[in-house]
Amino acid sequence: MMLNAEMSSRQSPRPLRVPPTKLARWVGRCGQQLSGGWVQRCYEVSLRGCLLQDLFVSFSRPPGSQEEENFTCRLGEIQVVDANSLLAPLPQVQAMTISHVRWQAAASEGEGRPAGLRLSCTLHWSYLLPHVRCFRVHCCRGTGGGSPGRGLSEPEKPTFLGLAFINRYRIVDLAVAPVGPGRDGRVEFLVEPVPKEGFLVPRAEWGRAAMLYSMPRT
Repeated sequence: MMLNAEMSSRQSPRPLRVPPTKLARWVGRCGQQLSGGWVQRCYEVSLRGCLLQDLFVSFSRPPGSQEEENFTCRLGEIQVVDANSLLAPLPQVQAMTISHVRWQAAASEGEGRPAGLRLSCTLHWSYLLPHVRCFRVHCCRGTGGGSPGRGLSEPEKPTFLGLAFINRYRIVDLAVAPVGPGRDGRVEFLVEPVPKEGFLVPRAEWGRAAMLYSMPRT
């Protein structure tokens, strides 16, 4: 891999052996085997006073080898990242709200069992879009919010709902368990930003909005 800078000089990156502490969460998977047989590699190069224009990937035989060799190359995404930008703290998801709420009764699972509920609503939040690729939207169900027939869901295991590419996401007919008289149900929505650099954002920094609900009195 070669880097061509503005003054036509070429630099060969070297493997990133020991990343700075603040970059560890970004390069923590470097060299590890990922799903599908992929391996993520990390390299570093020091450039000052220049502009990166081109990036080349070249292949060569081992020194002294003259024999033809067959090989397969699978090249995935190549990211060029300014290390200083990774040291700056990420903005957090803010002002998350729930609106346009609609409840609908689902079919009962059997005689004597209360009918389930379907929830539709719109999530909205504030975040600078140039900092992310997308958002992963999850939900957690608290007391009374487990899936019908499966009991209560554990809050520490969010259910993935889908991807959002703007600061808004519409949820349609999400299955929510009914609650008994005098009890409240709870459903919490979480928005996980996916930075362009690819590292995972700790759950404590995700956006959150919770909703309490109860059955109408008859």
